[in-house]
Order: sequence, then structure tokens, then C-alpha cells
Amino acid sequence: MKVTLIVHGIVQGVGYRNLVRSVADAHGIKGFVRNVRDGSVEIVAVGDEDAIRSFERGIEVSDRFGPQVMHVEKTEHETDDSGFEDFRIEHDKKL
Repeated sequence: MKVTLIVHGIVQGVGYRNLVRSVADAHGIKGFVRNVRDGSVEIVAVGDEDAIRSFERGIEVSDRFGPQVMHVEKTEHETDDSGFEDFRIEHDKKL
């Protein structure tokens, strides 16, 4: 299963992509995460359905404090069945 997520909120410059990669690694998810110029973060994740659902729960932060505050306001969700070999942070997407 492949999902594309567009995450809006306080998700750039706060370590959110590193959190996403860590959660992806923990659940055996392949794909990528990258910043989008509009301030959102794009995630493409591939894995079995249970792993994807656990992954989505792991990256859905309401407020996470540390050196920076993370906050997810809204997530757009799309699915398909393409694949990836690993999970990585990609260069920012320019609109």
C-alpha cells in the first residue's frame, strides 16, 4: 500500500522530517519525506496496511515540545500501490 500525505502545521524547521524518518524506520516503511515551499511537508510511504496505519499514528503529533514545537494541523491523504526501496529525506519540493 502506498500513501501520500501532505502535512500542514508547524512542521518545518522543528525536526519533523527526522521524526517521520525515525517512525518510518521503526515500522519498516519505505518512501520519502520532504519540505514543500508552502510550509507543508510531503510524505510518500509504502508498506503493508497495518504498518502504514501505525506509521500514520506515530507521525500525527498534536503538540510535541523539545528545542522546537511541532504541531500538525491537517493531513491530506491519498493511496496507491507503487513501491520504494527505502525511506529517505528528499530535497525540498518547489511549487
